[in-house]
Amino acid sequence: MSSIANLLLLLCSSIASVSSFPVKVLVCTEALCPDSKQFVQTQLVPVFSQLGPEVMDLQLVPFGNAHLKSDGAVECQHGVGECDSNVYELCAIHMNPNPKEYLPFVDCLYNVLPMGGQHEEPLDKHIFQNCTGNLWWSGIHACHAIPGAVRKLIQAADAATPDNHRGVPWIEINGNRMDEGQLDFKTEICKAFVAKGGSHPACSAVLLEDS
Repeated sequence: MSSIANLLLLLCSSIASVSSFPVKVLVCTEALCPDSKQFVQTQLVPVFSQLGPEVMDLQLVPFGNAHLKSDGAVECQHGVGECDSNVYELCAIHMNPNPKEYLPFVDCLYNVLPMGGQHEEPLDKHIFQNCTGNLWWSGIHACHAIPGAVRKLIQAADAATPDNHRGVPWIEINGNRMDEGQLDFKTEICKAFVAKGGSHPACSAVLLEDS
């Protein structure tokens, strides 16, 4: 094979690999939000389990409608209990950034945490411990107990949550806002992935159904 042919083959391979990069998915949630629970359990978890990191570059940010004040204090929509619960999730995600590892923890918490209302006291730590599964509970608990670490995680979550977000869950696919009330999440992910040159059996099936 000539050097020119080799160069063209290398270039085509490079383009193909770039075009099939996973779709960037941002999901902003709150630990005690019923709508967040609905989306995470009925769409995010099952769709990620089917498509995986090859298709979805997932960033889950449990901060939502919280407000970070100039003095570093945080106010959450469902009270102190939600702020504290968000921190447990932030610590778990920070220490286990692979969604395959942290999503079962978040999914479990939505089954046992009290949704909605106001909770002005932190919730029992054993609720979180019991959902740890294969994650390292001692590390998550230690992270939650270190004010400096918590402050940095909250600041990062605040920065990652779009300023223009209105309510949660807030969902963006490749930077484009999706309305969870009208969203066929799997179809939209697959459309974005195929548009980038990607291919996945689960996407082939869903796009055929949609056509």
